[in-house]
Amino acid sequence: MLLSDFRIQNHDKLDRILVDLCDLLMQAKQQDSEYFGMVAAAVLDPDNRCVAAVNYLDAEGKRIHAERAALDAYQSQYGDIPAGSIIITTLSPCTEYGTDMANERHGTSCTDLINQSGVHKVYAGYADPSQDETRKQFHLKITTNPRIRQLCKQFADTFLKDKLDELSFLGSQCTKDCSGHRAGYEWSKRKGLKQGNSPWSPSFNKGAALAVAGK
Repeated sequence: MLLSDFRIQNHDKLDRILVDLCDLLMQAKQQDSEYFGMVAAAVLDPDNRCVAAVNYLDAEGKRIHAERAALDAYQSQYGDIPAGSIIITTLSPCTEYGTDMANERHGTSCTDLINQSGVHKVYAGYADPSQDETRKQFHLKITTNPRIRQLCKQFADTFLKDKLDELSFLGSQCTKDCSGHRAGYEWSKRKGLKQGNSPWSPSFNKGAALAVAGK
């Protein structure tokens, strides 16, 4: 594995794809507002083959997230995803499991799915502040174009707003939301009440400490 496998370049091109994904989202919602969700994603390979998809409902009424839909669509059309490919998505990949999102979602979290796929680069229009990113094994880059970021945020806010109103978790004060606390708490429970030691997420460590304390 090379450092170049994680390097994200040509931001103008990726921003154009993000705009196309936003257009695709609007078309999908106009077609069927219940069936399609509010996130779109694409897989772009080194040969510039780009396959896009929108979050949608499966036969059991669970959500197939956009990253999974795009990966499935690419593999159906071209086969295995080659090294150097990148995922472009209007919203950074989900990481939650053991929560309401996991119960509503088809399959594992998008972060786990991408970790397993061999894709090492993700370019997103907006970073979901309700998610904990300590488990990702890929390089995540958020667009620096303010207009595209705001457009992607508007899509995401349609379902993120309620989640971001949380202020505390089991008595511990949160910052933007409590996703880090929840992730650390659930991780510690699975690990037999282990203390967290994440250098990137103090809230993750606080959640783990709450579990150890028997909260």
